[in-house]
Amino acid sequence: MTITPNIMKPTKENTLYLPIKQIHFDAILAGTKKEEYREIKDTTFKKYIETWKEGGEEGYIFDEDKVSPDQELDIMMYNNGVYPFFPIEYKFLNLAVGYGKDRDTAVVEVTDISFELAKDKNGKTVRFFWDEENGFRADENGNSAIWNIVYHLGNIVEKNLKSER
Repeated sequence: MTITPNIMKPTKENTLYLPIKQIHFDAILAGTKKEEYREIKDTTFKKYIETWKEGGEEGYIFDEDKVSPDQELDIMMYNNGVYPFFPIEYKFLNLAVGYGKDRDTAVVEVTDISFELAKDKNGKTVRFFWDEENGFRADENGNSAIWNIVYHLGNIVEKNLKSER
């Protein structure tokens, strides 16, 4: 009797679709790029972090041990450099070069997911204060920051190359 290992396969539920530039796509295929970063924004966070919705209410799923009870939750909170939210546990990334119909694609295994503070061109953490009256104000001691989700990449599961290599 042969036992076949239970190998996970990409599905709509466990795979995140991401458009990507050709140079980064090629580096992933070559094995020289092992991480894929995406900025967490008001317009995209639901693709990356766990949320809940009940009736007309919705919110973030987070680790209560990583925030103080009186702290207001926000996807851009600096929180002493600790991101308290849980990532959606994707197992694969479906990468597509650009948005054209005839493009290179690949499905890549995700081995881990982490969060990182975004840095400016000088390597400093991007922090700021936000208030209704003045809007955003850059400040190295700001209570808000820009966060990236980092997908750590494993094996290439499938690839479909349209261009000559």
